[in-house]
Amino acid sequence: MTLDIDAIRLQIPYYLTSDPKQKAFLSELEALGAGASRGYITPPQYDEFIEELLQGDGWTGLQIYSFNDSNVRPVRGLILSNSCDVAAENQRTLPMKIIFVPIVKLAAIQARFEKAGLSPDQIAAKTSAIRSQSVTNIFYLPAEVPLEEEYVALLDDTHSIPSSFIPKATDKLFTMTMAGFYLFLFKISIHF
Repeated sequence: MTLDIDAIRLQIPYYLTSDPKQKAFLSELEALGAGASRGYITPPQYDEFIEELLQGDGWTGLQIYSFNDSNVRPVRGLILSNSCDVAAENQRTLPMKIIFVPIVKLAAIQARFEKAGLSPDQIAAKTSAIRSQSVTNIFYLPAEVPLEEEYVALLDDTHSIPSSFIPKATDKLFTMTMAGFYLFLFKISIHF
């Protein structure tokens, strides 16, 4: 997949780009598509949604079931569920589940490549493709506060937990920027 910023631009609602100040959003999106190493995550001091569960958020304390050893373990993850669907104030007769994908260190993925016997050049090429968002089942997250190193979200490793297991607000890692969120939406729309 080639990340085509012009194609993404056509999908963005007019109200996000009509004001001259909002033109910055398109520039930010273009920078991310070109491989920028910053701009995915809202700095904590500017995060208006620090205690809310939103689509695209990074959280700790999410739980996955391991089929290998039948254990449940906590992981970091990105929320796939629609924000309104999992909002606590939206009471439902049938409670929603929170759908998420784990995020893992890019170094762990590179180690898997090494273990599979790939050459250093092959690993470098695959890593470059991940960083440029060219791999459809992986969403790249650069090292920026609060992520201490590069991470990837494995879009083909979906999990769900009951909404009663919503992590505490203190477990929230980050909220994506608008540009990061739209890039994330583009990636999940292609993957799913």
